[in-house]
Amino acid sequence: MPRNRKSTYLRVLELLKQTGGGVSVKELCGKLDLSSMAVRRQLMLLEGDDLVLTLEEKKKSGRPVQQYYLTEKGHESFERDYAGLAMELLVGIRSLDGRTKVNELFEWRSKEHVERCRGRVLGKTLEARVHQVTQVLTQDGYMATWEKLGPKRYLIKEMNCAVARVARKFPHACVYEQEFLSELLQAKVTRKHHILQKDHFCSYLVEG
Repeated sequence: MPRNRKSTYLRVLELLKQTGGGVSVKELCGKLDLSSMAVRRQLMLLEGDDLVLTLEEKKKSGRPVQQYYLTEKGHESFERDYAGLAMELLVGIRSLDGRTKVNELFEWRSKEHVERCRGRVLGKTLEARVHQVTQVLTQDGYMATWEKLGPKRYLIKEMNCAVARVARKFPHACVYEQEFLSELLQAKVTRKHHILQKDHFCSYLVEG
C-alpha cells in the first residue's frame, strides 16, 4: 500500500475510534478535509480488513444515512501487545493462589499507580486534577478526553481500553480503575458507559 494511502487509512481508522460511535461519509470528509471518493476508498479497504462495518440508520426526515462503526477487530487493533502475556500471568496466579490473590494484585496495582501519579494533582483544583488525570490515562493508551458539565461536575471519556482483553477475563480490573480515579481525583466517580457492556467507550462522571 502506498505511503500516502496508508496514512489516510490510519487517519480514518483513528477518527472512527475517537468519535466513539457511528460516523457518516459526510462527517468524515469534514473532519479529515478529504473528498467523499477518497473517504469511501479508505472505508472499503477498512471493511475488507474487517475493521469497519456499515449500518443504515433512519433519520427523523429524509433518506436513511449510512453510518460507519469499528468492528470488535477494529477496536482491538488499538490494544497493546503485552495483553497476551498479562493474561497468561493472571491465569497462572489464579490457578496457583486463587481468585483472591488476583484481586489483591489489582488492588496493589491501583495503589501503586495512585502513588506514582499523586504528585501531578497535589494542591490543584478539581478541574485541574481532572485535566491531569485525563493526560495520565491518555499516556497509558486510553485516548481519554474530558468535558465540564457544570459546577464541580465533569465527564471523563476513554475512547480506547488499553487492557480490554484482560478486563474481559478479569472484570475486577475495571473496578480498580474506578477506585484509582476516585482516589486520585478525591471526588465521587460514577461509571456511565462501559465498553464491556457494548458501549463504544467508557466514561466516568466526576462530582466534587
